[in-house]
Amino acid sequence: MGKDFKNINISSDLLRSVENLGFTEMTAIQEKVIIPAMEGRNILGSSSTGSGKTLAFLMPVLERTSWEDMKASLMVLAPSRELALQIRDDYDTLGRYKKLKAVALYGKHPFKEEEASLKNRHHAICGTPGRVLDHIKRGTLDTSAIRFLVIDEVDELISRGFRDDVLAIARSLKSVRQTLMFSATIGEEVRGIASELLDDYIVIESEDEGKLNIEVEHFKVENKDKFKALLSLIYGRKPRSMIIFVNTKDECGRLKDDLEKKNIDCLKIHGGMLQEDRLKAMEAFKARQVPYLVATDVAARGIDVRDLDISLSYDFPVEKESYVHRMGRTGRNYREGSAIYFIAEHDGKNVRDVENFIGRSLGEIQEMNYGPLRTGKDSFREFQKELRKNRPKKTSVHKDITKIYINGGKKKKIRPMDIAGTLHSIPGIEPEDIGIIDVQENGSYIDILNGKGDIAIQGLSESKIKGKELRVEKARK
Repeated sequence: MGKDFKNINISSDLLRSVENLGFTEMTAIQEKVIIPAMEGRNILGSSSTGSGKTLAFLMPVLERTSWEDMKASLMVLAPSRELALQIRDDYDTLGRYKKLKAVALYGKHPFKEEEASLKNRHHAICGTPGRVLDHIKRGTLDTSAIRFLVIDEVDELISRGFRDDVLAIARSLKSVRQTLMFSATIGEEVRGIASELLDDYIVIESEDEGKLNIEVEHFKVENKDKFKALLSLIYGRKPRSMIIFVNTKDECGRLKDDLEKKNIDCLKIHGGMLQEDRLKAMEAFKARQVPYLVATDVAARGIDVRDLDISLSYDFPVEKESYVHRMGRTGRNYREGSAIYFIAEHDGKNVRDVENFIGRSLGEIQEMNYGPLRTGKDSFREFQKELRKNRPKKTSVHKDITKIYINGGKKKKIRPMDIAGTLHSIPGIEPEDIGIIDVQENGSYIDILNGKGDIAIQGLSESKIKGKELRVEKARK
């Protein structure tokens, strides 16, 4: 681990958000990226997933962004809806005390809803290339103030066919002063995009996965024995949190059903599911409501789970890049984790492709121990009962925040500054107690920080906002 966040020149609001997340020291990639990024350097970085990369590129931008900015200054391009939403949430969390807010744009999400969100004040855009380009072409996305461009998981964007969209978007941004690009691996195509977009940039290489706390294991498993091998692993190791990767959505559904028939709690997530169902499954898994998630690569890219015990490749990856990305689901932020790969008789070519890609042999391929299949079932049942009994409730990172609803918005000519002005007049409410103010058509939502929610509700109830008496209550949403 590296320097303390207190030792770098960041604002107290940003430092407070970082500390609320439980971080005190920078990871290696954060230490390498944050300082040159704060200096305005263009960066092409490679980093193992889970090493703190998102915070590394968001912090320098957040530090140079103000609530007073009337237009978005940051655009982040990501290969999946889930990752775009994850980055949006991270931006909102880190920017909470600076009152900064991001908007997510992604396919299969109602365009009109996104268009409405873009009309409210926001400071960042996090999106998938296709949808972002669609907004640009329709004129619903104002990019005139975008100063910072982040292109995340460049290798994945290329493999999904987004190369031309990414270049088109980047070239349409006329005010960009700094570009930060990140990729799990930096190959010829990744360097090619960087060279097309940038005249001057520095390359920051991350540590290899050996420096992370990830134990990597490969097991020889015949295709017909895979499910038995999975049960042996679950019964024997009793992981508290595990992602089980498969290569197709059909296999994803089948495997989830087979596990449930064995009375094992699990969820599934794949690209063919409705977006709402995918997000519900992802949130339940991240909140540890259910311990196991069967997933395809497409759907799992945005899942950032602390303390994931095992990333299991039930199906050996077909795409060589997925070998690295799947490994990065565990061992995040330098915690211990295991990456396990089942290798069947037909996986020979894919194994050779991965070895050529990572530049070394996978090493010893172990024989699977099926003993726990016979001896571990009863003890696993007791273990799962304990998991169910201690299933955590969802909690917010910011426990001192109250969201307030006011039944007045744009239709009543209410503006954020009107609400802020009224709040400032309430005894006991200081400027630092007022979070994001989101004025919508028929109502407004306000984040009140530092446990001052009741004071704000009482004060607003006894006050008029722009001469109007409005209903004030704790938000249900």
